[in-house]
Amino acid sequence: MNFVDIILAIVEIVVILAVLISLHEAGHLAVAKAFKVYCFEYSIGFGPKLIHKRRKGGETYFSLRAIPLGGFVSMYGEDGAVPDGFEEPPTERSLQSKPAYQKALIQVAGVTINFILGLILIFISDSCFPQFYSAYGRDVVVTVGDQQAIASTYFAPASYEGEFLSYLEEHKESGYEAKDYVVSMPVSVMDGQAVMISDNVTISGVDGIYCAIYYPSTLKSEHSLASSIRLYKASEDPVPSYLGKIGVAHLPDSSLLNEGKYYDFSNSVDGTKVNVEMKLVPLPNEDDYTYGVQIQEHLLRVVAELEVKSKALAGPSVKFQVIKQWLGWNRAWKQWASDVPYACGAIVKGFISLFTPSGFKNISGIIGMTAALPQISAIGGWARIFFFAGVISINLAFFNLLPFPGLDGWALVVTGYEKIRRKKISAKVQGIVSMIGYALLAALMLAVTVKDIIQLFIK
Repeated sequence: MNFVDIILAIVEIVVILAVLISLHEAGHLAVAKAFKVYCFEYSIGFGPKLIHKRRKGGETYFSLRAIPLGGFVSMYGEDGAVPDGFEEPPTERSLQSKPAYQKALIQVAGVTINFILGLILIFISDSCFPQFYSAYGRDVVVTVGDQQAIASTYFAPASYEGEFLSYLEEHKESGYEAKDYVVSMPVSVMDGQAVMISDNVTISGVDGIYCAIYYPSTLKSEHSLASSIRLYKASEDPVPSYLGKIGVAHLPDSSLLNEGKYYDFSNSVDGTKVNVEMKLVPLPNEDDYTYGVQIQEHLLRVVAELEVKSKALAGPSVKFQVIKQWLGWNRAWKQWASDVPYACGAIVKGFISLFTPSGFKNISGIIGMTAALPQISAIGGWARIFFFAGVISINLAFFNLLPFPGLDGWALVVTGYEKIRRKKISAKVQGIVSMIGYALLAALMLAVTVKDIIQLFIK
């Protein structure tokens, strides 16, 4: 990542977070004012004030503070203290004087705004920008004995030069030309984020079979085979019969795949040969679900010989082409309907993974997001950036609903407790508990930031 990319990524992340946080806090402010709760301050960020203004005759200061990693709305009755420079408002303007349902609505207003905004941003991603894909996807019917199964298969268009082009031109008797052949990628891995390009890779001087996973750093421009794959050791577990039926002999070791432990060429000697067996087929008709007659009759098994040069793979002359598509109104809705459950599910899975031994590695702060943004942009342009912002917005909604001191979820728990017990918890106690919560969250953010910086240097 060059200096310009870093600056642009920082600006984009700060803008995304500032918009999401400001709207979150605006939700709290709007509902609080609707129920006539006195609001002392609406602030974006923490720390020293950069801007601190209120309109003439108004009661609420609007502030911009130096650390743009959060925000707050200061309401009368939250912590029992009236800020300096304010006269104590009437008791009926206190948050504590409001019915439980009004307090609850004020407390959930921010997460509601974030969730709805996330849905809108994901729809904008699907409808207003072109989509970039790693491969064409097809569902095909596979017969195994007397049973039928649906298998998702993928095909990537490629351009060929040199020996590859000559080889394909030799097979013109099939009725197809070199431009008609695509790379068959029958298996999706990593929750659909990557596709297996080869189940039979050998590395000179290294024992065992490896699987090549198509993991490009860009989809917006043509990219080479050598720069777009990662190699994972093949699993010793048997391949499911329906995958064997469509020619899959090996699958990558799932434990290595999940931990991102792919083969590292940094210690390999220049000249190390890597043979990647690829399957080339004519692109099947979109309505052809047989995966047999058209494809298997004209399937070509070609070995691409790559070589380690300067600690990286190089050659041969195979380049994957750009797959760019505008969805249109109807297809955008369908894509949105699948993207939203995926985004919510990814957040829930990420939260659950925090309780695993490697859970801390799954958390990213502003440094981690800044480092990831250029690659997200390269993979899918503005569509992916809006999708990324939508996922962050939904993430903020889920995170703020956690019953942890200092978060909206904790305030809801307190409101529910007071309603059930019919007994108020003193504002002073609530303030102390919230401050402890803020301190712990700040410590977590600091630890995550340090971790992100270390990972940047490790990479």
